[in-house]
Amino acid sequence: MKNYDVAVIGAGPTGLVLAGLLSRAGVKVFVAERRLHRGDRPKAVVLHAPTLELLDSFGLLDDVHARSIPLERFSFHVSGAGSYSAEMTGTDTFQDGYRNMPQPLLEGLLEKYALEYGAQIEHGVGYLSHEESDTGTTVHFDGHPDIRCTYLVGCDGPRSAVRESLGIAMTGRTLTSSYLLVEGMPQELTGRDEVGIFVGSTGMVTMMPIPGDQVLVAGPAVTGLSLERGAEVPWSRIEEAIETLGFGRRLRLAEAIRTSHYSVDLRTADRLVAGNVVLAGDAAHLNTPAGGQGLNLGISDAVALSWRILVALNGGNPQVLSGYDEERRSYAAEVVKTTFVVPFVERIRAADEATRPAVQAELDALALSWSQLYPGAGHFHDGRYELTAGARVPTALRTDTGVIPFLPPSDRADASTLILFDDAESAAPTTDPSIPPVRQVHRLPRPAHGGRITVPDGARGLLVRPDRRVARVLTA
Repeated sequence: MKNYDVAVIGAGPTGLVLAGLLSRAGVKVFVAERRLHRGDRPKAVVLHAPTLELLDSFGLLDDVHARSIPLERFSFHVSGAGSYSAEMTGTDTFQDGYRNMPQPLLEGLLEKYALEYGAQIEHGVGYLSHEESDTGTTVHFDGHPDIRCTYLVGCDGPRSAVRESLGIAMTGRTLTSSYLLVEGMPQELTGRDEVGIFVGSTGMVTMMPIPGDQVLVAGPAVTGLSLERGAEVPWSRIEEAIETLGFGRRLRLAEAIRTSHYSVDLRTADRLVAGNVVLAGDAAHLNTPAGGQGLNLGISDAVALSWRILVALNGGNPQVLSGYDEERRSYAAEVVKTTFVVPFVERIRAADEATRPAVQAELDALALSWSQLYPGAGHFHDGRYELTAGARVPTALRTDTGVIPFLPPSDRADASTLILFDDAESAAPTTDPSIPPVRQVHRLPRPAHGGRITVPDGARGLLVRPDRRVARVLTA
């Protein structure tokens, strides 16, 4: 029986990023994926700035740019009542805006990265069960011999077999309306710099551009369109329902290539850690597709988990994984709130000239949340994001004169960073048993007043975890 440090179940973006980060740090990783082939369905497509920054540190950004479409906003178009825009530009990063890239293409790049650092990835291998003992965790597969590992991570999606084997419930609810998904060629090639949400009296749908001059039409079922689980829905019926929204040619397709529909859940696992078994990605939490959050949230799970596993493997703080459970479930709950946009859409429908500014202000706040650059609403004070414990440290600062570099992106899950401001002495503490050792020290200018990013009064520096979250504000 072969031994590994970590076994990852599921070779989607979450599992592959985790495998790549751990392998990069010298961890022996086995990845099992039940699919023989990843297929060509676009699935999730939105890549937000933090994900693009990570891909940049992986050396994959040029490939991503060549295979994706740059976008700048999410626009809500209301039939007969104008538009509202969630602008995704003007943020604290060099990767301003976001990009649409079909998930299979992303998975191919991430798998190549993980393989280059020595991860073993097997397709056509299904997880069956596992047993934990004092000598490690034995994992049983369909289509592969058993293996033994120290940590097992379930990244195996909404119907996670790993989560089911642990008996962990997903608390939340399933939305009553189904979501449809149509891939096709539009009659008019417009709106290539935005994801458009088209709101009519009978419902709403989203149209988003993808490479190849194609679009995805997605969203809740329009009134009168019954989407029962497992039922075949011809494009002609969907087309008739979408026509009732009142947007004419803007939502018409010259050709519908594939149609499907699915149910949407707002759920979070009751716990993400059970002994030496951990859940991440869709196995840990589910939300609506609004704002393109799911894929990026799973990738940030992998980033947050990778360094913690390294600390645990190296005999560090034994509570480090419980910190993952608490932090990621809290953040997942925050994302669920910002992606359930049905009440917001109702406010858009009811808006008039008097209430329009308040609706736009709410959408501006949603845009910052959807960017995933500023996690933790509690870090915002009077419109400024304060770098206190738990806040995400940006790669760049946006000022009145442009964007200036701050902390560059990194793929080092085994290295924390010490930031020293101005003339602060380097005698600040550089060891902490709950995070990887400090291997990088940056002396940076204190964020200037007037920008969105700020630091607490008296801060002389920051101790930063590998996932770019502040571990401690240094004042002495």
